[in-house]
Amino acid sequence: MNRPPPALSPAARSCLAAFALATLLCTLPQCRDAAAAAGSSSPTAAAQDPKPQPGDAAIPADVPDQDRLSLLVSANMVGRLEPCGCASGQLGGLARRVQYIGERRSHDLLLEGGNLVAGTTPLDLEKYATAITVLASMQHAYHALGVGQHELQLPLDEWAAYATGAPYVASDLDSTREDWPAKPFVQREVRGRVVRIASLTLSLPEALRGDDAPVRLLPPAQGWQRALADAPDDAWRLLFVHGSDQTTRALVPTLTPAPHLVICCDDGYVEPTGRAELVGGVPVVFPGIRGRILQDITLYRLPQGPRAQVDLVPLQGSLTVPGGGGDPDVTQVLLQHREQVKASGLLAAMAGQEKTPNGSSYIGSQSCAGCHPSAYQAYAGSEHFHAFETLQKAEQDPKRYGWPVTHYPDCVDCHVVGYGEQTGFVSPEQTPQLLGVGCERCHGPGQAHATSNGQQKLGLIGGVTKSMLCTQCHDFEQSPNFQYNERWPLIQHGREPHQQPAAKGPEKADKTGR
Repeated sequence: MNRPPPALSPAARSCLAAFALATLLCTLPQCRDAAAAAGSSSPTAAAQDPKPQPGDAAIPADVPDQDRLSLLVSANMVGRLEPCGCASGQLGGLARRVQYIGERRSHDLLLEGGNLVAGTTPLDLEKYATAITVLASMQHAYHALGVGQHELQLPLDEWAAYATGAPYVASDLDSTREDWPAKPFVQREVRGRVVRIASLTLSLPEALRGDDAPVRLLPPAQGWQRALADAPDDAWRLLFVHGSDQTTRALVPTLTPAPHLVICCDDGYVEPTGRAELVGGVPVVFPGIRGRILQDITLYRLPQGPRAQVDLVPLQGSLTVPGGGGDPDVTQVLLQHREQVKASGLLAAMAGQEKTPNGSSYIGSQSCAGCHPSAYQAYAGSEHFHAFETLQKAEQDPKRYGWPVTHYPDCVDCHVVGYGEQTGFVSPEQTPQLLGVGCERCHGPGQAHATSNGQQKLGLIGGVTKSMLCTQCHDFEQSPNFQYNERWPLIQHGREPHQQPAAKGPEKADKTGR
């Protein structure tokens, strides 16, 4: 039975309206100088992998134009439409990416591996609508997008509606849906030579594994042959693989004919590799995550086989333009996205959806002060106490944000207690006791502990170490210079004196007096 496509959400309509505006403005001058901001003469001044690879000989200078391809590669954006702004020097963002593309204007193909979002929340859907508008509909539209497992976890109706017209490719996925947006391959022509782009998703989420599921997974070899059906013998063969590095290394030598380049979308690689790894004579690259650093790849067809040169492009922001600068049209689309999130009330809608980690309820740090006065004093004197205030001040400062950051779930999550969980933070008005990064952010909901006079013990959420708990918010991007040994003394606390274990007295003498 054919189902009509769902009505687009307000976010999608907003993004499409932004696209209409952007296309009218697409001749606006570009204004970024990222390399100068970073103190480097080249935007590709990032550390390269020093380990030599087989076949790393110099590329001849006289390679014919039809035997080279210029590619811009990325994958696994996982919802990072732009840097959060919590720290200076953050990399990435769609606005900077599109500006780089516009400044270079030299890439034959723009390739995005997929996994544009991280989850399935209403915010993820809004992010997806925004990302696909920028990547597939604006002035520098991408030539191919792979279907990752994260796309397949989105509700199929919404994903299919948003992805209509986007150059999605999924060679090993077959669907009974008439509105299925992915093709077995994407074909382009560059300097008279056909380019076939394929993608192997390799697995399906649990919800799509039933016999009556609308999507079927084909064996990798069958998917690869499907992608190359009727392709000329001299066509370029490019392949996304959505699997681990081990799976990809085992798979590549089995593919016939061999690809000329494999892009392994393994999200275990936080940073992209700065050199192609030869696997069975095929160059394999790993694009990293979050779109912070792009891979600018020149692919060559040589007598000894394909070879790839990789330049890393850290997407650095301007030191003088508020927000870091970037393409003005994309910046406008992102601003509309944020305003739409506020207008849709997603902060409140996404509150209270999950169970608490220990099954208890949140009560607020003030409730801890009576029994833990010195610990509370350490907390009250820390920046954690003022964490939500920093968002409020940033929201009011156009040089920092100037947009409703206090209504954006991703930002609020690390500045309050228990957001997204039952009895956790909802809003400053409804749950003022949970503003800031309070005691329960690390130790878990405290109601059972308080009502049992401490008999119900609290530790650290999830039983992890303190340093691991800190990096849930102070990660490599949001706090790039974070060092636990330096930060812990700023909030250091422990048991109160009366709660310390009693010192052991002298051993009792036995009956003989000894």
